[in-house]
Amino acid sequence: MPVPPQPYQLSRHGWISVAYNQNIWIPCQPVFPEGFDRDSWAKLYAEEWWSRTRQPYGKREIKTMARMLSEIHAYAYSNMAMHMGFLHLPRIGLAPLMVSFGIWEAAGDRSEQLRILTHANDPTTMQPPVIEEFSTEKLGAGIKVVAYTRNKDVVTGYLNYAWRSDEFATAVRMFTGSPDLGRLQQATPDIEELARAAAWVPLKQGVA
Repeated sequence: MPVPPQPYQLSRHGWISVAYNQNIWIPCQPVFPEGFDRDSWAKLYAEEWWSRTRQPYGKREIKTMARMLSEIHAYAYSNMAMHMGFLHLPRIGLAPLMVSFGIWEAAGDRSEQLRILTHANDPTTMQPPVIEEFSTEKLGAGIKVVAYTRNKDVVTGYLNYAWRSDEFATAVRMFTGSPDLGRLQQATPDIEELARAAAWVPLKQGVA
């Protein structure tokens, strides 16, 4: 799904922190810790993930995974309207699934903004998107939108979530998508636990 022109500006008042499960998520942030770049970050997590498996592995397997992680990171921040992300990878052998967060200013009508952020009115979907409420204890009331697009014989599924805080003048979109519908369905419980692990924080404290 191509990224539409973003109608909102980056939030200036609020951010989110995410207490993610470190056993199944790889943090994929736009700025690397001191002393790291994209390649060294990718190598670190490739080594860590392979070290947890009982499968035999060596430098080749680590290098292959590190290259994949690096490419996913580079593509995501070049092509998607996101400010932080997490790669879902509960075990070696699965394709990493990027779950992204966009952190925007709160603007206009609340309901309308949440629908815009979640692509609830997208005319390119195979059928009208399924829209339902999705609230968390820390982010408050929000919505969830499930949609599908078809490109020739390939059907891609999308999950979009959005919340808004008047206190922090901030709206957050969490989103992912995959042409592997089974992979997306299996990941959904973990994705929604990630959403429940997110909390509003003042911008100056905004680290994941």
